[in-house]
Amino acid sequence: MSFAEIIGQSRIIRLLRRALAQDLLPHAFLFTGMEGVGKKLTALTLAKVVNCQEGASGDCCDRCISCRKAASGNHPDIDVIEREGPFIKIEQIRALKHRLRFKPLEGRYRVTVISNSQYLKVEAANALLKVLEEPPENNLIILTAFETTGLLPTIVSRCLHLSFQPLATVEISAHLCKTHSIAPERAAVIARLAGGSLSRAMALLDEKQISRRNWILETVAEIHKSRIPDLLAATNSWKGDNLDLQQDLEWLKTWIRDLLVQQFEATESVGLLNSDLADKVETLASHMKSHHLLQIFDLVCTVQEAIGYNVNRRLSLETLLLLFCARATGQATQAGADLPMVARERFGWPVRFGG
Repeated sequence: MSFAEIIGQSRIIRLLRRALAQDLLPHAFLFTGMEGVGKKLTALTLAKVVNCQEGASGDCCDRCISCRKAASGNHPDIDVIEREGPFIKIEQIRALKHRLRFKPLEGRYRVTVISNSQYLKVEAANALLKVLEEPPENNLIILTAFETTGLLPTIVSRCLHLSFQPLATVEISAHLCKTHSIAPERAAVIARLAGGSLSRAMALLDEKQISRRNWILETVAEIHKSRIPDLLAATNSWKGDNLDLQQDLEWLKTWIRDLLVQQFEATESVGLLNSDLADKVETLASHMKSHHLLQIFDLVCTVQEAIGYNVNRRLSLETLLLLFCARATGQATQAGADLPMVARERFGWPVRFGG
């Protein structure tokens, strides 16, 4: 993989090439952006470029022994730090500090990529800050993170911050057609659902993912016709680990978004993420009010946050579907009073959805 093969981040690649050409490479970078937009890939490619033995200025050759070692993950001067368990621990940063005392073994730079640095524990972040304050020569540290808010401001200030943008739908679609030889129509649907993330698009190539999404959205598409036993049965079938459930709730958010788009642009369906279900979107959109959809979206976000704290998932989903049904059938005021009080008490959800 070279800079020329990275899709959708031409501005970032142009800035990196300019820094390399002018020999103005900083001691530390911070790459931020959503998952699946190429942050780690760009960091590893930059590590190849700065140590390439034969490549032209501003890119790597992908042929020399240094590039081959980097591509296989066996280059002695390229290290990747990943979280161990839920966090990146101070022991990992101490080991990094020890390694940085030595000169590169084979290349021009020793490159350390700290992936998902928002997971640095406080003591690890403070230890890393000391490294960034007095960076050793011939070392390059690249941090990746979703956003800067999860990092110490002092760490951010000591890195050159480059923000990666979500990939364009057409770029993801073209990549899927080229690398996986799928039909353009299917690639377009997957690209829209991916929301700018190539890794999410790749996951959606699995038919099980699409089938799960279809089941969830078809369930809520008919929610205005559902009875309480139907909703409870649907909740019982809505199974999966926490990561699956988080993705399921993302599907639900795209559905609510499409309902809002349909209400404001009733004659158009080109803006729908779930365009393959446009007829169902149109039907349900006519049964709901915009401010109720915004309330449901808010509740979905609250459930997503609650799931991270290992709450009762079944009770969460039951509450969510009951409220969705109440809004879809026009029982808004009653819904706020009838929702199980135990759900509010258990999860601390704000009581602002009634009326």
